[in-house]
Amino acid sequence: MPPISTCPNDGAVMEPRETQETVRFRGLDLTVVSGAFVCPECGLELATVEQAARVQKNISRAYREAAGLMTGEDIRGAREKRGLTQEGLAALLGVGIASVKRWEGVHIQTKSMDTLLRKALAGESCANPDTGNRNLSLPRVKQVICAFEALLKRRLFENKGLFSGKYLWYADMLAFRETGQSLTGAMYARLPFGPQLNNYTDLFPLIKGADISELPPLDEADIAIIARVARRFPRKKDVFKASHKEPAWLNTSTGDLIPYPLAETLAGI
Repeated sequence: MPPISTCPNDGAVMEPRETQETVRFRGLDLTVVSGAFVCPECGLELATVEQAARVQKNISRAYREAAGLMTGEDIRGAREKRGLTQEGLAALLGVGIASVKRWEGVHIQTKSMDTLLRKALAGESCANPDTGNRNLSLPRVKQVICAFEALLKRRLFENKGLFSGKYLWYADMLAFRETGQSLTGAMYARLPFGPQLNNYTDLFPLIKGADISELPPLDEADIAIIARVARRFPRKKDVFKASHKEPAWLNTSTGDLIPYPLAETLAGI
């Protein structure tokens, strides 16, 4: 888009101007450089598409620096230093190349994904993308399902885990997105009727029969995650329908595992 030459109000020649302004973004006050064309007569300010995009990029950079996250330039520079293509970095993280492109642009990664990015770009082994950086515990799976039952005031152990699998998937993915670790260590597969515990037909009887009497209680952070999912999906049909709209399910081939880094794409919560 060419520079804005004249003011639509009075025909005066518009002057380019850059200023610093403080914007409130995600709870932080950020000082960013913004640019626009200003009319010297009436004070009208107009920005080109390029100027508006630059402001968004500046906000993203300022926020990530303030929050201790890698900026887009940091990610791209570290990737190129390691000789990785965007496809190669995506493969290490278990995400699509579109995610890497967004992070190298203005899209802000979560804290947990930032940790994985730093590990991958430093040449360290990333957490297992299929278990959410936790060893599977069937008693803990049962404990989480029981917590959902208490909050939702309904049974979830019927129908071979059709609905409990969806609640578990959302809780594990949400926990990973926000803390870098799943609640249960369970693996999930893309099945025609939504995300479900991998090998659920074999696991579900074992989960139902698991002894949870000696488990330590869920901590406040775990309960908060479960409660958020329960409030968002108070009815079974709510969680069932929502799971079928999730990019992580839609973009995974039937039968394949759904890697935890796709928690970045959660749309329902």
